[in-house]
Amino acid sequence: MQSELIINPPHPPPSPQPSPIGRGREGQGERELFLPFTFCLSERRVFEKKEQLTVSQWAEKYRIVPIGAHRGPWRNDISPHLVQIMDTWALPHIREVIICKAPQTGGTEVMNNCAAYAMDRNPSTMMFIMPSEAIAKKVNSDRIIPMIEQSHALQKLISPNPDDLAKLKIKLNNGTIIYMAWSNSSAALATFPIKYLFFDETDKYPPFVGKESDPITLGEKRARTFRHTYKIFKVSTPTREDGHIWKALQSADILYKYYVLCPHCKTEQLMVFDNLKCPEGEITPEQIRRENIAYYECPNCKSHWTDIQRDKAVRAGGWKKEKGENIVRPRSVAFHLPSWISPDVSLSEIAAAYLLSKSDKAKLIDFYNDYLAEPFVESQQGDSLKEDDLYKRRYCFTPEKASWQVPMSACILSAFADIQANRIEVCVIAWGQGFQSWIIERVQLPGDTTQPQVWGDLDRYLLKEWQHESGARLKIVTAGIDSGYLAPDVYRFVRPRQLGRRIYATKGSSTVGKPLISVTDPRKKKGKDKNRVTLIIIGTETAKDTIFARLQIEDAGHGYVHFSESLDYDFFKQLCSEQCLTKYSKGRPYRVWEKKRTDARNEALDLFVGNLAVIELLNPNFEIIKNQIAAIFKGQKIQVKKTGRRVITKGIE
Repeated sequence: MQSELIINPPHPPPSPQPSPIGRGREGQGERELFLPFTFCLSERRVFEKKEQLTVSQWAEKYRIVPIGAHRGPWRNDISPHLVQIMDTWALPHIREVIICKAPQTGGTEVMNNCAAYAMDRNPSTMMFIMPSEAIAKKVNSDRIIPMIEQSHALQKLISPNPDDLAKLKIKLNNGTIIYMAWSNSSAALATFPIKYLFFDETDKYPPFVGKESDPITLGEKRARTFRHTYKIFKVSTPTREDGHIWKALQSADILYKYYVLCPHCKTEQLMVFDNLKCPEGEITPEQIRRENIAYYECPNCKSHWTDIQRDKAVRAGGWKKEKGENIVRPRSVAFHLPSWISPDVSLSEIAAAYLLSKSDKAKLIDFYNDYLAEPFVESQQGDSLKEDDLYKRRYCFTPEKASWQVPMSACILSAFADIQANRIEVCVIAWGQGFQSWIIERVQLPGDTTQPQVWGDLDRYLLKEWQHESGARLKIVTAGIDSGYLAPDVYRFVRPRQLGRRIYATKGSSTVGKPLISVTDPRKKKGKDKNRVTLIIIGTETAKDTIFARLQIEDAGHGYVHFSESLDYDFFKQLCSEQCLTKYSKGRPYRVWEKKRTDARNEALDLFVGNLAVIELLNPNFEIIKNQIAAIFKGQKIQVKKTGRRVITKGIE
């Protein structure tokens, strides 16, 4: 039987085995070499797994607020409306965050929180752009450096080299470099590539930087090299409709507004200024602040919110999209933050500021910017008034056959004279609480003003008395005379009368920003100038701002202007002869009052401006004078009280 031959396949040659890590070369057998090593602190920090935190969580854990009313550890429950803004900035698809805010509502601290988070979690170059070099240095020394030194997460990044914490540059150990720049320096804005840009108070920036573009455009060019990862933060209080922050707010992909929840009816709503109210009656702004009596009325259940209930409504609320609801991955997001959302601003403060703004154009602009967080638009006030509308407001102050000329609410008289070649025009105005005014009379004293006769007529007119509704007889307490024409004659007239009768020489100044009144005191003069008259410089631009703001008030009360039936139509044409225009000088906007027509007469407006100036200089205490007149009406005896500068009883008999 033939045996079966089985042939086994040959064994494949052994494949070479890789030597274990650390083994020796050939001939060393299985002996291993161990090389001990350790990571340094910086390497371990790099390899260490980071705790997953949002910006708001990081701020609450590591941020210390160095200055302000809420010094100490950052707390999200104090300002819950700021949480979403911080967390939105850190989203990977967001390139730009805009906050249009009222002052002291937390916008700048949100920006600092985002910057601190980036220093710790994603270090790179960053730049803070401030309105001026002085502000940049102050912010760095008072906010940025203390923020880094007091944070447990950031203080370990501080370099031992003291030069790395300089006034305009900070360098941390993890690669973060912080530059401080200012808006009016092209050199500071155009040097380094920047990943994180923080623009603070953009509406205070100049429109151009030298011969180059605006500072925001120059700053944004620094982020080009980080085109997929850069982040820009803009925060400012608005000023003008064409200002940087308002334009950025309107052009953002998404616009958020904060909705609150009524603590009574649980209705979600957007807080608006029209629902901020005070108790009915004659209430002064000082009383509102002192007694804290303003409230917010819920439009649904009509409940009245105090400051505490307002804060509760804000804590229960949240941000809702007003624009861009369908955009899933926006690049720019804007937040509108008016003052009543902040727990640091009381409702009574807002209400008092509004009442004060009704009679003062500058305060009205401030109210729009600093409380509503909106730009002041000239058309909102109609600076170009129509004389027909004011002419219809005339009425007779006194009932038929009454012997008095000054109503009960008025308590003090002023006058102002405008000198022309052939006449002197005089206007008498009565004033009451809150600078409510009644234009009592306008007269013309004809005559050659280079001759003494017409000046005698003026002197006798200023001594005239008016019957008050209470029965008291009122004299003109203070008066002004324009010295723009025939100045030597005006000075000669007022010199013996300026101390005893408070009749002053005045001169108008159309310099933009000039205060309403400034005084040259002759008592401070020496030598031949010691007998010179007191000259009152009137800031006409400021005065006209105030007057036109008061002419817009529709309801009698603080700042309202009453017109006597005796005033003719020509008076109102002259009163409305000018309009406010915005012009530009070297790229900077400024406001100026000009005649609507070059041949238009404006004597009535000048007379009102002069009266406003002299009553402002007098600074009367209306409350005390009103009470003294009321005492006369009741037949009581007045006790004259001597005070400092304020006038108490002069002009009442």
